[in-house]
Amino acid sequence: MYEIGGKHIARAAAASLIGGIAMGLAWGFIGATFSFGFFLIFLGAGLGYAFTRMMEFATRGKRGPVIIGFAVAGILIAWGMQFLFVPAGLARIQVVAAGVAIYMAYANLK
Repeated sequence: MYEIGGKHIARAAAASLIGGIAMGLAWGFIGATFSFGFFLIFLGAGLGYAFTRMMEFATRGKRGPVIIGFAVAGILIAWGMQFLFVPAGLARIQVVAAGVAIYMAYANLK
């Protein structure tokens, strides 16, 4: 479960990049409308769950620090894309959702 080969690293990197872009697009459209207060925690939890499942699917259930790192990278890509869709002030507030997502991915993939 924790032994990761080059094939798994490549698949995790691809899932992180593609998932980060796709989730960033979806998050941008959702975040432009519903980014306020307590809702950000639920948005982050959903994002963390989605990246956990993407990493598990891409690596066939592998876990550990390397996989967590790729999940975090994908979440940060998705958050960074917010600056393309929503005003910069709102994108900065959405760091709360990104933080919750990173914690969820960490907790599920450790």
